[in-house]
Amino acid sequence: MEKYVDVYNAFGKDKPVEEQPQYHMNCAEVLLRSANEKYDLNLPPESFRMLQGFGAGFYSEKTCGAFSGSLAALGALYTEERPSDQAKMTRAAKLLVAEFEKEFGSLDCDYIKKHHRDEVAACNPVKLRAGQVFDRVVAALEKE
Repeated sequence: MEKYVDVYNAFGKDKPVEEQPQYHMNCAEVLLRSANEKYDLNLPPESFRMLQGFGAGFYSEKTCGAFSGSLAALGALYTEERPSDQAKMTRAAKLLVAEFEKEFGSLDCDYIKKHHRDEVAACNPVKLRAGQVFDRVVAALEKE
């Protein structure tokens, strides 16, 4: 997912500096958009707008937006139509939690920013690593 994350991290950087904040995509949005591209989820544009409130840990530095966007993408990949037992999505969510915590030491935005955020690149490295975690989770689930 790295190449897709890189594309969305750079979105709007070709605009004048004063306009660039208008094009910024938060961590949740970048992860869902990247998964949509890589895994051909065919999500409608409204799906990305719904994740606006998940950035910066719900704008309260709670659960990391990159985690939230990843979980949303796993839902698009593995949630079945009803009726269903949702067993694969349950495994996907649990595996994402475990892998994300292993990678970052926490699911909390506040903790992740303190320990993994870059002074210059901000959370872009976190989004790249979250994309790698996502790919590992999908690969593990596909082996089942």
